[in-house]
Amino acid sequence: MSMTVLLLLLLGVFIALNVPIAIALGASAVIVGYLIQGNVNFVGSVLFSSLQKIELLAIPFFILAGHVLDRCGIMGRLFELVDSLVGRVRGSTSIVASAMSVLVSGLSGSGPADTAALGSTMGGAMEQRGYSKPFTAALISSGAGLAIVVPPSIAFILYGVAVPGVSIGEMFVAGILPGILMGILIGVVAYWISVRRKYDAAGTTFSKKRALRALKNSVWGLLAPAVIVGGIYFGVFTPTEAAGVAVIYGLFVGLFVYRELDFKSLAMLARATAIDTSVVMLIIACSSLFAWVVSVDGAIVAWVRELAETMNSQWQVFLFAAVVLLIAGLFIDGASIYLVIVPLLMPAVLSQGIDTVWFGIFAAIAIGIGQFTPPVGVNIFVAARVLGVRFDEVIREILPFLLISVLGLLLIYLFPAVSTWLPSTMR
Repeated sequence: MSMTVLLLLLLGVFIALNVPIAIALGASAVIVGYLIQGNVNFVGSVLFSSLQKIELLAIPFFILAGHVLDRCGIMGRLFELVDSLVGRVRGSTSIVASAMSVLVSGLSGSGPADTAALGSTMGGAMEQRGYSKPFTAALISSGAGLAIVVPPSIAFILYGVAVPGVSIGEMFVAGILPGILMGILIGVVAYWISVRRKYDAAGTTFSKKRALRALKNSVWGLLAPAVIVGGIYFGVFTPTEAAGVAVIYGLFVGLFVYRELDFKSLAMLARATAIDTSVVMLIIACSSLFAWVVSVDGAIVAWVRELAETMNSQWQVFLFAAVVLLIAGLFIDGASIYLVIVPLLMPAVLSQGIDTVWFGIFAAIAIGIGQFTPPVGVNIFVAARVLGVRFDEVIREILPFLLISVLGLLLIYLFPAVSTWLPSTMR
């Protein structure tokens, strides 16, 4: 039996047995690596070297920043602002939820974290206004998939690690317009469904006074992504430094401005950050181990290289990448896809002269779609748990959001300037 076939077979068996994906990747890699090398001496060196990258230092800081910004009172104030602007039309809360997805994604960078934050903030309000819980869960889980696109994005850090020569700062800036585009598309579908089902009676009449008051209360929340991304855009600090700035900003707002954080709660935030960071780093290490075994065996690399040589146009590369990434997203988490599968696609991307920033945005949206696609669909699991509904009920509501997201993926391919224009102004 080919070592590659055995590697994939073992991975499939572990996933079928519901083994956590990090353990499944690591265990299958160790077994096959032992059969190839005759020992397991490679394990320690590969695991440690995979984490010895300065870019990864931004991940724990952005995770901590996400927790701080979620808990410091910004979420409720942003909801009040958006609701005051669009709350006067039927189905308005679905528009609010879509807009909140974009705003919150600019605070965290983690799909599951944003799903939990949006669910706890908006779930009750949407239920009071007549929305069904399964629809709310589907809307929130699909909207939180934007977290992988809207800066700051942990996914773009992993892309910069997996693809040498890619500027993480440019990737952050490049995600702004595609993130807004995806938010609009999801909002249109959510509004159409809400009106058709007669969710959410017309809200209160627009009040300029209420909107100005909400804007005043939420200005610190609106400034957060502007400070983070603006600092990177203008070269004030690097993405890693921006992560530290985000933490300091969130602590300042939570402790001294809104005063919804206290020093006792910092221990809880540090504990949550440590757990989330450990999970991400374990996935990175085990994914790197799996990728190392794939490269040593060489069969998959050779097959992808041969396939790339048969492609003679960019649309073939994008179509192939979309199929591979969307299928992989059905079973594997985003971090593993970035570190194992994306590097295999890069020879085909480079051979056709495709802009790596453009392709990085395309890949991010495809991987983000996988975050709310069954059977893995981690965002769906989180939304179902937070809102107290069954997983299968959410699945029945998720199809329209999947279809519109795939349309958004097509638009990113057809109009590359959406992804490349802003970073080109940095250069």
